[in-house]
Amino acid sequence: MVKVRSLSDFEYGALKEIGNIGIGNSAVSLSSLVNSFVSTRVLDIKFGLIENIPKVAGFSESPVMGTLMRIKEDLNGYILVFFSENSAESLCLSLSGEEGKRDLTDPTNLSLIEEISHILAGTYVNSLAKFLKLNLSISTPCAAYDMSDSIFNSAVTEMGYIADFALILDAEFLIKEKKINGNVLTLLDPVSLSHLLKKINSMVNQSP
Repeated sequence: MVKVRSLSDFEYGALKEIGNIGIGNSAVSLSSLVNSFVSTRVLDIKFGLIENIPKVAGFSESPVMGTLMRIKEDLNGYILVFFSENSAESLCLSLSGEEGKRDLTDPTNLSLIEEISHILAGTYVNSLAKFLKLNLSISTPCAAYDMSDSIFNSAVTEMGYIADFALILDAEFLIKEKKINGNVLTLLDPVSLSHLLKKINSMVNQSP
């Protein structure tokens, strides 16, 4: 198998469009959770080698809330959803309606972030499956409050196989007039990544 070291403009465009659709579709479910209008969009899409992801994603040395889910069926890999400490607190406040600093290690808050992350990952994966005619599902979420690079490295270890690349969606959420940013990372094994890109490029040759 030939390793892919970069994405074409078409691949970038297709993946960003799929991300916009998936993240955008999550707004309806998030709106029902917070009982308020929610706007979502993908700000940027990045693709890079695993070892460069902490730098590419702009991971800081501050703690973050990270949620891990496995991608199953036609593709094999994991999805990581990251929220900075401030963003995670804002999400918990929006959902609870309570004021004051939130303890992100509290099981209730961990559960809230898991639910939000599962919605984001689920709508994104569903869009990917529909767009590329794939059979995909995700596992139940598992959230942790820790340093971002520690969570990321744990996820790579958990995969149990070598993934050369990761795809990063930088997303923005407007909830109750508060801007909240998050990262959605997709890590696929080499065979799955090759299959995904072949499916995307096959669209070029499809008749309109």
